Amino acid sequence: MSDVGVGGTRQERLRRNSAERRARQRLDLRRAILGAATDLFAREGYEGFSLRQVAEAIGYSPTAIYLHFTDKDDLLHHVALEGFRSFGDELQRAFDGAGDTLERLRAVGLAYLRFGVSHPVHYRLMFMVRGEFLERPNPPGYGSVIDAFGVLERTVTEGLARGELPPRPAEVYTSFLWAHVHGLVSLHLATPHFPAEGLEALFLAHMEVFARGLRP
Repeated sequence: MSDVGVGGTRQERLRRNSAERRARQRLDLRRAILGAATDLFAREGYEGFSLRQVAEAIGYSPTAIYLHFTDKDDLLHHVALEGFRSFGDELQRAFDGAGDTLERLRAVGLAYLRFGVSHPVHYRLMFMVRGEFLERPNPPGYGSVIDAFGVLERTVTEGLARGELPPRPAEVYTSFLWAHVHGLVSLHLATPHFPAEGLEALFLAHMEVFARGLRP
């Protein structure tokens, strides 16, 4: 009786299953490395971070880390990229659930604020400790980190096109709004004088002042 089936010969199926199993193992190891790196950075910061400690945390030799990442900065860059991916998704959901321009700006701003508060390790890597990650070329599989800000830019440009914002360069609005919400998140992460509980109310109060400035 032939061992040739729908999925090929028995040997072909075994090779394919073996390759799929190794791919899953590599992916699981990569996830474990990124998770351990995130936890270690939260405890030790940039200066105290090392690949050796990450390897110890997951029970592997440092060689296993180097199979996936070239050095400390490369690993931390990938941690930041995972943050940018989630960040962009959350901003897009906020945009999709809102209506006019001001409502979208509030929703996107609140999504930004909530991401920074709930993902402090990623946020510090993305915007505070290693801001140059914004300029670093991304590896395959990752979109440009600037795409995460495309939601804000689209909100502004569409608002200008509909006449819901006074005519000004789009960069004026996007820079102002980014500086505003980034300032709140950074102050919260850097000082106890800006607790998370009051940030959203403060942001909405600022947005009300912004809205008044748009009125004739």
